[in-house]
Amino acid sequence: MVVCAVLPQMAEAQEPSLSALEGRAFQQAVAAADPSIVRVETVGGVDLIGETLTATGPTSGVVVSADGHIITSRFNFISKPATIVVTLADERKFAARVVAEDHARMLTLLKIDATELRPLPAVPADEVQVGQWALALGRTFDPLFPNMSVGIVSAVQRLSGKAIQTDAKVSPLNYGGPLVDVAGRGIGILVPLSPQGTDETAGVEWYDGGIGFAIPMPDIYAALPRLSAGESLHRGLLGIGFAEDGPLAGEPKIATVRPESPADKAGLQVDDVITALDGVAVPRIPMLRRALGPRYAGETVKVTIQRDQQQLEFEITLAAELTAYEFPYLGILPTSQSLDAPQTGVTIRLVLPDTPAAEAGFQSGDVITRAKGEPLPSVAALRTALRSTGVGNGCPLTVQRGEERIELTVTLASLTGLVPESLPPSEAPVVDPGTERPPVGRLSETLPGRDLKYWAYVPESLDPNRPVGLLLWIHPAGDSMEAEVLRLMREECEHRGLILLGPQASDVAGWSPDDVEPILDLVKHIQETYPLDPLRIAACGHADGVPCATQVVLKDRSLFRGLIASSGVYRGQFPENDPDFRLELLLTHFEDDESAPLVGRFETILQRMKYPTVRQQLHGDEPSGLTAEWAELITRWLDLLPRT
Repeated sequence: MVVCAVLPQMAEAQEPSLSALEGRAFQQAVAAADPSIVRVETVGGVDLIGETLTATGPTSGVVVSADGHIITSRFNFISKPATIVVTLADERKFAARVVAEDHARMLTLLKIDATELRPLPAVPADEVQVGQWALALGRTFDPLFPNMSVGIVSAVQRLSGKAIQTDAKVSPLNYGGPLVDVAGRGIGILVPLSPQGTDETAGVEWYDGGIGFAIPMPDIYAALPRLSAGESLHRGLLGIGFAEDGPLAGEPKIATVRPESPADKAGLQVDDVITALDGVAVPRIPMLRRALGPRYAGETVKVTIQRDQQQLEFEITLAAELTAYEFPYLGILPTSQSLDAPQTGVTIRLVLPDTPAAEAGFQSGDVITRAKGEPLPSVAALRTALRSTGVGNGCPLTVQRGEERIELTVTLASLTGLVPESLPPSEAPVVDPGTERPPVGRLSETLPGRDLKYWAYVPESLDPNRPVGLLLWIHPAGDSMEAEVLRLMREECEHRGLILLGPQASDVAGWSPDDVEPILDLVKHIQETYPLDPLRIAACGHADGVPCATQVVLKDRSLFRGLIASSGVYRGQFPENDPDFRLELLLTHFEDDESAPLVGRFETILQRMKYPTVRQQLHGDEPSGLTAEWAELITRWLDLLPRT
């Protein structure tokens, strides 16, 4: 009896645990994928792309054809290396060359002179499920066996349908490596991608952060014939814009059609509603973006639209680039109020000189009640009407002047970056003594939930019912310049109704890409605490603080309306001018500033891209300190951002 009782216990003790079984399955998956994973090493090239240090150590790639084609992340090659060496799983080394690049998915195709290689099998798209195990692999640390990070598939069809999201650790150490399932089949290729950024290094700041992306293997194999033929691929563009954005945006009603775009040439019009793409219904804007996102330039799509009572179909070939967008401009400065505040029309605070509004006889105090026959509940509605009209075209407007109603058609100009020499501030608010307000004056705090210290100045005259602007100050390395900036800005903040916000870098060496997200969280914290005017939110970087300020602004284009580069430039790739996210730039430097030539070249690039940009040379030299002239210019320019 004793023996019978013991034997089952011994058998039970010998059964492997669930974690042991999982570990064994993971190792078997790695072993199955191992022959298809290669090590990629590069020599030469540039060290810095924008403000990001390029990869210099070994990275990874994946075999996609038996005759020597290797797919890897484009991030590994943005430095344009002189020499590329690929090491196979069996330790054989080969010189490699770049065959083509996929700019839409951040991929590069290499070729080595080898045969009888083992391509990585792909998991069919319909078999990839949210929640399944996913292993992020690379051949970086040990050339004999891949490094592994375990996670799950967090989401599919992310980033407009282009990518699979995983919480496995994804970093420059395994960019170009595969994301595989527990059978060792390829789910996708690991690359840096970002919902906001579009430049070559977008998404790098999320390394090891629980957010990683992989390009689906079936999509890569589908594009392989074009890539292996030497054709570099680009995102396919239609050339339309919508009044709404975000995951909850409604029906795809066209608000803008870019001139000379595929949509324009095909005959799509403002107010058309897109109902289907290639026969698949797209009742909401996010569904249309997801359907268009994976498409390449050169591909033809069938677009079904509803125009009045007609249903029309168009065959449209997507383009790789669009003509730079110019914002239509009326020439008025609306009264300060929330963008979506209910109102009966747009009240004019100021008519700007030498603009269509000035030529048409608009006056301060006029209320624009209708545009193109439609009522205007907000400044946003007026801007949408102007966008749908376009530069050089006439926009019918209804104006209320006292008891008089005036009907006008105004030919719109292109928005420039010019700043008038004077701009009277709005009338200062009068606050009742008993009004409950958030903290005002000089503040010194730490952002809740983040180890980010900051200082701020909130106008003493703050009216909680009247929106104020926000200037985010990004200081140079080693010096917060808090006392100097506050001394120069305090009075200007009171006059213009501005909050001055200064986060402080924790590292004396300055800012890093890891600081971008905390700074954005800080701005959103202030936005939740104070009544911010969404049309007057800008960031100012000084000297080597300019790159960080730029990265913050480009990370969330929906939040910022202005960027000031003070005695410094951003060396990264600027995204194209987006009709949905208007961004104006002010470039300042001093007479004897060493950065002046670089600032001039930066201005030329931005103006070529049709960004509303102005460059201003100030008296003095930067090493002697900032000036009152500098502070007045910046706050005057920021007060002008709502112009329409």
